Amino acid sequence: MSQTQSPAASFAEQEEWDHVLAQLRADGFSPIESIKVTRAVLHVSLGEAKRIVHESRAWSDARDEFDTLHKSVLQTATRLQR
Repeated sequence: MSQTQSPAASFAEQEEWDHVLAQLRADGFSPIESIKVTRAVLHVSLGEAKRIVHESRAWSDARDEFDTLHKSVLQTATRLQR
């Protein structure tokens, strides 16, 4: 959110983007593809795009699966570094 935007404006934009993400998902886009679109359209960093998709209502049912996969990848990476 920029310093000139009100929290209400940011919330409205988030609501609109949730609808976009829901449509992307309905059209068969994967979470990774949704992150790429979010990044390109909103001009945000990769980390911010991931957070937006991860916290969206459109992908809320997959959030636990994302978290489990993320933890598994981190554990595997840690074991490989030893």
